[in-house]
Amino acid sequence: MRLLAALRQDIRFQFRHGFYYVYAILTVLYIITLKILPATLTYPTLTIILFTDVCTLGFTFIGAIVLLERGQNLTESLFVTPLRLHEYLLAKILSFLLLSCASAFIIMLGASVGGQNLSWFVFGVVLSALIYTLFGLVFAAKARHVNDYFVKSLGIGLLISLPILAYLNLFDTQIFYLFPTRATLILLDVLDHDYSLSEKMFSVASLLVWFSILSGLVYKRFDKHVRHPG
Repeated sequence: MRLLAALRQDIRFQFRHGFYYVYAILTVLYIITLKILPATLTYPTLTIILFTDVCTLGFTFIGAIVLLERGQNLTESLFVTPLRLHEYLLAKILSFLLLSCASAFIIMLGASVGGQNLSWFVFGVVLSALIYTLFGLVFAAKARHVNDYFVKSLGIGLLISLPILAYLNLFDTQIFYLFPTRATLILLDVLDHDYSLSEKMFSVASLLVWFSILSGLVYKRFDKHVRHPG
């Protein structure tokens, strides 16, 4: 019950501060862009758009949400209630997962695209949305204001985005397979390219490993810097 109440509160908070409206506008613009492109460019552009939507925007917006709450002293009041830290974090993650996935699937359907590997694509969207939300939470835990957040997160954000170079055929290295974004790009691109089963399974496994690592790190950082600041 506490988790559901916290989830409803997070969704209302996101509505109140316009995050859903921003996503709605961007989603419409993305669909229009995909509709007017030549057919040969539709799938590659969809992959880049979803990579940007799920990763870059997710990474940015989750930090903004946490910092807005902290600026309004909401987190201080939350932790004097029976709400537990893991419930607070789950509500954040699930509310943003809903927003990110809804946007991604509406873009895909609006652009009238599909493929035989739809289940792998769904895995990619869901797991990637979870992971980049967690990445944002890692840096938001200690940040005190928006500029602080971007200074601390921008470098790592650019670093983990390097596999986009391989997708664009600009530069590739086996090291990119250690990055969660390589797995994300493969799973988002399965509607257009027939990747081997081993590549798809590796990508899912990679994202699950990153999810496990980041979940523990987020909990520890919020426990130290948000629930028990000192």
